[in-house]
Order: sequence, then C-alpha cells, then structure tokens
Amino acid sequence: MAYSNHKIAYSAEMAYPELQPVQHFKRQPARKSQYKKQTSRAEYILYIMINAALVFGVVQCVRALVFDGLHLSSLLNSQSKVQTFYNQTRHENQLLQTKIKVYSSPTGIEELARNYLNMVGQNELPVRFQ
Repeated sequence: MAYSNHKIAYSAEMAYPELQPVQHFKRQPARKSQYKKQTSRAEYILYIMINAALVFGVVQCVRALVFDGLHLSSLLNSQSKVQTFYNQTRHENQLLQTKIKVYSSPTGIEELARNYLNMVGQNELPVRFQ
C-alpha cells in the first residue's frame, strides 16, 4: 500500500520522514520611535482652539448652574412673600364677607343709616352732642 503526497510517494517499506519541531521565533520588543512626531503649527493651534472651546463650555455650564441657583433662591423668596400676601388678602376678604352678611340684614341696614347717614326712625327725636 502506498501513501502519496503530491511530491513524494511513500510505500510501506519506506520510512516516513522525520518530523522536526516547529521553531518559535521570539518577537523583538517594539521599539519606541526614536524620533518624536513633530506637531505642525496648524495642529498646535487646533489643539489650543479645542481646549479653549472645552474650557469655555465648562465655564458656561458652571455659570448657568450658579445663576440658576441664585435665581431659584430669589424665586422661592418671592413665592413666600406672595403666599403671605395671599393669606392676608384672604383673611381680609373673609372679614368683608361677614360684614356684607351683617349689613345685608334689616337690622344692619338700620344701623348703617343711623351711624353713617344721621337718619332716625319714626317717632324718634334726633339728639346731637357737641
């Protein structure tokens, strides 16, 4: 029986070729370039402009946060003032509603006529003290 290879045909009587171990080649450590890349003037200006834009953006964010915080505190202060004014107005409104109820009755109307219009009832004499 014959084993065939494309190049060599082996028969059973022939010896097989001896296998050799695979040699591993050691990689040489990558050398750092001896020459630093020279940045051109245009690249240098581009880097400066990008950094300036980033700094500007950060400054704007911080400014917005600070001013929004101050604005929020002034709005909360205004809200408390408006709330106290609202409560006072509501209390005054309730007092006026009770006065309207009192003076809407016949006795209230009579009291208003006597006190503010200097009117007297029938069969009464007006008396004025000076």
